[in-house]
Amino acid sequence: MHPRVTAVLIARRGGEPLQQTLDALTEQSRHPDHLVVVDAAGDDDVTAALASIAPTQFVTAGAALGFGELVDRAVAALPAPEQTSSPYGGVEEWLWLLRHDTTPDSRTLERLLAAVEIAPSVAAAGPKQMDAAHPTMIAEFGETMTAYGAGIALAERELDQAQHDRTSDVLAVGEAGMLVRRSTWHDVEGFDPALPHVDASLDLGVRIRLAGHRIVVVPHARIFVHESTPLFARNGTPPTLPPRVEARWRRRAQLHRRLVYAPLPAVPLHWLSLLPLALLRSILHLLRKRPTLVLGEFVAAVAVAFSGTAVSSARSRLARSRKVGWAAIEPLRMPRDEVRRRRAIAQDALLSAREDDRPPRPDFLPGGGLIVAVLALIGAIAASPLFGAPALLGGALAPLAPDLATLWGGLTATEDAAADPFAFVLALLGTLTPWQPSLSLVVLWIAAVPLAGLSAWWAAASLVRRAGPAAVAAWLWALSPTLLVSLAEGRVAAVVAHLALPWLVASAARAPRSWSAAAVAGLTAAIVTAAAPTLVPALLLAWVAWMVLHPRRIGRLLTLIVPAAALWAPLLLDQVLRGTPLGLLADPGLPSTTGEQSRVGLLLGWPDLRVVLEPVTALLPVGTPPIIALLIVAALVAVLPVLALLALALPRGRRALLPLGLAAAGLLTALTVSGMALVTEGGTAVGLDVAPALGLYWLGLTLAAVVGLDRLRRGAAYPGLLAVLGGTAVVLPVLGALLLGTAAVAPSPDRTLPALVAAEAAGDPAQGTLVLTPVSGTGDAGQTGLAARIDRGTGVTLIEQRTMLTTRSLLGSGLPGTSGEGDLGVVAGSGGAAEATLAAIAEREQLAELVANLAAPSGRDVSETLEALAVRFVLLAPPSAASDDAAGDLAASSSAALDATAQLEPVGDTSVGRLWRVAADGSAADDSAVDDSRGVIAPERPGAGAILSTQLGILTLTLLLAIPTSLRPRRPRSDSALDEPAPTFDADDEFEGEFGADSSSAPTGGRS
Repeated sequence: MHPRVTAVLIARRGGEPLQQTLDALTEQSRHPDHLVVVDAAGDDDVTAALASIAPTQFVTAGAALGFGELVDRAVAALPAPEQTSSPYGGVEEWLWLLRHDTTPDSRTLERLLAAVEIAPSVAAAGPKQMDAAHPTMIAEFGETMTAYGAGIALAERELDQAQHDRTSDVLAVGEAGMLVRRSTWHDVEGFDPALPHVDASLDLGVRIRLAGHRIVVVPHARIFVHESTPLFARNGTPPTLPPRVEARWRRRAQLHRRLVYAPLPAVPLHWLSLLPLALLRSILHLLRKRPTLVLGEFVAAVAVAFSGTAVSSARSRLARSRKVGWAAIEPLRMPRDEVRRRRAIAQDALLSAREDDRPPRPDFLPGGGLIVAVLALIGAIAASPLFGAPALLGGALAPLAPDLATLWGGLTATEDAAADPFAFVLALLGTLTPWQPSLSLVVLWIAAVPLAGLSAWWAAASLVRRAGPAAVAAWLWALSPTLLVSLAEGRVAAVVAHLALPWLVASAARAPRSWSAAAVAGLTAAIVTAAAPTLVPALLLAWVAWMVLHPRRIGRLLTLIVPAAALWAPLLLDQVLRGTPLGLLADPGLPSTTGEQSRVGLLLGWPDLRVVLEPVTALLPVGTPPIIALLIVAALVAVLPVLALLALALPRGRRALLPLGLAAAGLLTALTVSGMALVTEGGTAVGLDVAPALGLYWLGLTLAAVVGLDRLRRGAAYPGLLAVLGGTAVVLPVLGALLLGTAAVAPSPDRTLPALVAAEAAGDPAQGTLVLTPVSGTGDAGQTGLAARIDRGTGVTLIEQRTMLTTRSLLGSGLPGTSGEGDLGVVAGSGGAAEATLAAIAEREQLAELVANLAAPSGRDVSETLEALAVRFVLLAPPSAASDDAAGDLAASSSAALDATAQLEPVGDTSVGRLWRVAADGSAADDSAVDDSRGVIAPERPGAGAILSTQLGILTLTLLLAIPTSLRPRRPRSDSALDEPAPTFDADDEFEGEFGADSSSAPTGGRS
């Protein structure tokens, strides 16, 4: 009996693809008996084009309907099928499903019918789908499932070399050009309405197979497709489909089919596993550097979990048509080995494409490794006095924390203050030596020089193509004035910022091209901003500029700020609500006075120019004008800025523009914050540290200079050597500061209080020690006085420092531990902050009265005050070396007064000063100890645990995204590539790489 074919054409859009499809229908060697068109475009031109071919039936439908629902509308418009005596029932009636973007070959229908006529058991057949844009490429040829139910094409994006022409039976065929028996279509009830976008034809094929029928592909029947199935399901002219949307559709379809195909007892288990699986798969997406798919995982899981009756209806539909067991389709699934092989091929292709798109860079070995090894030797010699020390003390340094629990406990916000972002950095450092957290700072001081060289090498390697300039960058950055001065003065935050800045620059350069690099940039940005808040404005400006240069990667670059925002949010909220937003710029850690800052020194890259001028002056003849020493220092460092500016004049020297922009931002920041003071220490204003800003300035000059050296080619040896020799000579005095004993840093026990105090603090960490330090220049009148503070437990630790407490002076009330009285009118309108400040003022007044009674013979009983402040020891520290004779006289008189105080028992001299114990009758301290700037004993803030968990969760997810999961292939290159561009290298677009405008795109297609 002659088969009857009804062609069903679904049109969502018009244009050339639709016209080609209409023309192909009229040119078929075997014309369809009926033609039903479904107009889902809502466009007059499309309607006119469809009507021009005089269809048998014309159906109008909404564009929001899925392909299966549109086909149902078309089939419903057909007359009832004729009844025949065939055992297959209506075998002569077939439905040929077409889309507006599918152009069949002139003999496609003829060959499809020839294949099904000789095999009565075949209920559906599919042509070979070819890419219309590349007619020799297979777009799709047959569909199947993996062991876990994910849909996958048997062949896609392959050159058609007849390699699949022997394929016959398959699990399913694509919807485009599918020929399906009408009676079977009615028996299995058509496409599943719950699969409007993808996998509808796969699900239909599974039900047809379970109904006892066969499905085949016909290699010689070809159809040319302009759009993929997911793209066809997308509305719009022209349609666009981000990969994350297709991935979400496919995951939702897979989860829906899993609940439909699973045995009934297993359905509740699968339903309960939807969200846990979404979480696990999200972690895998992060590890595979596909963060854009994370949200889709949860959206798909929630959509399937709460899809109403969609699953139950599909299960009923399957049960009504099923006649054979699931074993019938098991041989048609794709084996796990084949799935792994395909994934490996796709991964290799992706890595190869990325490597081809990556500009060449110098090899780290052997040159880079040798430079780092030499720097490690220099750093070890310079820091040799610190070997064996359990902790460091001096400048802004103090022991990190007594144990790991205290270290991580310092991240929790208290009622007084949120933890500083830098506390997270300190917690990470201390965790590296969990048996003794403070030891990590010793290791950092010893390894800082080689670590700086290593980081600068990788930053320079993003800009240069030869190893020599990268080695110069590593050397100059490792021995830069900002790092060595910070090491000598014990500024741990500045040291951390110095080490992290090159990694931030290098990772940010690759961030537009790599999710892993973007995550690394986000983490390093969080570290840099936590250690150097003064750099936040400059880095924000650079971030905005980078997004402007890469408009197609704005979504990815926006994520760079997420880790830093997570760390800064609690402190930002506290400072703003208190009315002291300027306090956000305060340096973290212990307040420590900075050296004398001058504009000339800042221009030369020195936080304190006297550090280098004094040794140079000492080498000159007596009576030499000071300007000579300054000129010598300027001459030694002049090669670097000259090379940096020269780079702009060299061929393709525009790579130096961005480094010079960073240098300008750093210098401007240093000039702005120079002389600005947000905290006071011992009654003296403490200026902001300019070392991080000068580090950005020095880094920009260094990177721009090595770009110039790289472009000079073989003539770069002499200027490079001059830059290295000049940079090394000028820092020799500060490089040997530890060896000469002129550095503020010194080895220290893992505590700041005497051993007796530390021993008793082991049983009572809340015990207080009143520490009195004679200082010069206290107060506005410049008088000598005593700086007082109360340390808890074993003494001052870095992890307990909070800038919320050290910046109380911004409210006009002075700092805890000083006797200055604040202006109550300033804080009266600050709400809760005003109450806290008033309480702090009352505590300071009480402390000031206590110190006044102890420092001079008064005969007053101070037992109640000592008990109220939970003070059990009094320590009189020696005056600093910079103090005058008046401070020494004050120390002697204070010591005599303390000896004469009846409530104190002398203990004796210790390594950190003279110690007294509070007599037994006055030592019963109240457990509700007050808090002060040095030892915060305050209850945990409500919700602090949830805030900390959120912060750590964001950092963990970013870390998962940052961890590399595959080895980076290296592209072989010859030595000639070091001198001249390769023939395929566009020299004019050399800048369009890691430091240039966005020149990469990663087109994706097919299945995820």
